[in-house]
Amino acid sequence: MNKIDQLNYNQLKVFIAVYEHGQSHQAANELGMTASGVSRTLKILRDIFNDSLFIRRCSGFVATEKTHRLIPMAKALVEQYQEIEMQHSVFTPAESGGQYIIHAYDEFVYAVHKVIRNDILAEAPNLRFDIRVITRDCSTELANGEIDFVVVYEGFNGKNLNYEMFAETDHLYILARRGHPLLTQALTLENISHYSCLEIDNYDDLRSPLLVNLCREQDLCMEVEGYTDSLASAMRLLSETDAITLSCNQFTRQFVDMIPAIQYIKLPPELAQRCRIRRRGKREIGNYVLHGDTNNSAAFNWVKSKLICGLEREWRLASQE
Repeated sequence: MNKIDQLNYNQLKVFIAVYEHGQSHQAANELGMTASGVSRTLKILRDIFNDSLFIRRCSGFVATEKTHRLIPMAKALVEQYQEIEMQHSVFTPAESGGQYIIHAYDEFVYAVHKVIRNDILAEAPNLRFDIRVITRDCSTELANGEIDFVVVYEGFNGKNLNYEMFAETDHLYILARRGHPLLTQALTLENISHYSCLEIDNYDDLRSPLLVNLCREQDLCMEVEGYTDSLASAMRLLSETDAITLSCNQFTRQFVDMIPAIQYIKLPPELAQRCRIRRRGKREIGNYVLHGDTNNSAAFNWVKSKLICGLEREWRLASQE
C-alpha cells in the first residue's frame, strides 16, 4: 500500500502548524495537543513522505526543501477539509479541542477570563485560551488569523476585520485619589483643567487626551501627567498624585470599587456628550469583540457567541452596581 494513503486531516494540520511556528510546543498549543503528540505525528509524516521534513536547530525547526514544496498542497487540502467541516459536521462543545488567542484591553481581561471559565470551559473543557493584554494595534494579526479575538471599547477600521458590539458606552467617569479636591467641586472644564491628566491608553491615534483637547478649545491649559496602558499602574499613580483620569469603562469603575485609595465621579451629561462627539470623529465608540475572516468554523462561531453574550452580561451587571 502506498504510504500516502495513510495521510489524514489531523496530520496535515500538525504539518502546517509546525511549519508556521517552527516550534513543536507552539504547534501543540494551537491545536490543543501535547508536544509529544506533535512529535509522534511528525514521525508518522516523515515515514509517509520518506523525508525528515524539518531539521531541528537551536532556534527551532527548519523546513526541508521537500516540505516547502508540500506546504501549498497541504494548505489546499486543509482548506477543503475545513469547508466540509463547516458545512456538514455537527459541533459538540464537550468534544471540541483547540486553542484560541485573545487580546484585550487591560480593563476587559478579568471579564474575559470570567466568561471563559464560567461560560465556555463549563461546556467545552478541552478548549485552551491564551489571553494577553493588548498594547498595540494588532489589526494585521487579527485579519491574518494569528489572533482569534480582540476585545476593545472602540471599533477598528481595516480590511477583513469584523466587530460586534456587546455593550454601549453610557456614562463617563473621572477617577482620582480619595479626598481629591475636584471630587467636591463642580465638574466644569475650568475646574478640571487645574489638575494634570493621566491617560490610560493603548493607542496614540489622538495627539493628546480628550479632556486636554476640550480644555484647549476653551483656551484652558490642562497638563498631561503621562500615559500608561496598565490599569494597575494608573491606580498607583493616581493614588500618589493630584492627577485625574477619564474612563468610559464599567469594568474599570468596578475595579476601582476594590481600591480604597481611589474614587470616581460621573461626568455631567453635557461634558460627557462633548467627549463622545470628539472621540467618535476618530473611532466609533462602543465595546466590541473583533475578529477576522479567516475562521468560520462551527467551534469558532460558538466561542465567539459565548464570548459576546458573556461580556454583555458582565457589563450589564457591572453597570447595575
